[in-house]
Amino acid sequence: MVIRQFYPNCSAGIPVKRFDWLESFELRVPEIDSDHRAMLDLMKATRAAAAAGNRERVEHYIDRLFALTQNHFMREETLMLRWGYPDAKMHATYHQRLLDRAKEVRRACGQIESQEAFEECCEEMMTFLIDDVVRGDMKMKSFLETNGLTLPE
Repeated sequence: MVIRQFYPNCSAGIPVKRFDWLESFELRVPEIDSDHRAMLDLMKATRAAAAAGNRERVEHYIDRLFALTQNHFMREETLMLRWGYPDAKMHATYHQRLLDRAKEVRRACGQIESQEAFEECCEEMMTFLIDDVVRGDMKMKSFLETNGLTLPE
């Protein structure tokens, strides 16, 4: 079972080979940037556990990642409303779609037997969450900079 067959439009359509923090991901809003880094750390831990075939650890990390992501999305949505971000409602809808898609893939992952397919499934689920940083939040970045809502460089 290849998840991409069922979710061909996941993320930006680019498989994520590495989970490295890039300076360009910085919004220069400490509470958002620290959440993004923590999410990335959990994704790395999930990937390592999946590669080791340790499904119990994968479940543990995925549970933590989902909880952190949900809290992050709520925090980000609250900030967007406070800032008067014009696409706040659309971005919140986007967050919900990402969570829903990630949950669907997570359920599918639980039914996979093969180690290789299981690792691929975990990768696929995480690409949905990375999508928020790469696509969703980068749209917000210019608004924040234009309105002086970020830390100075």
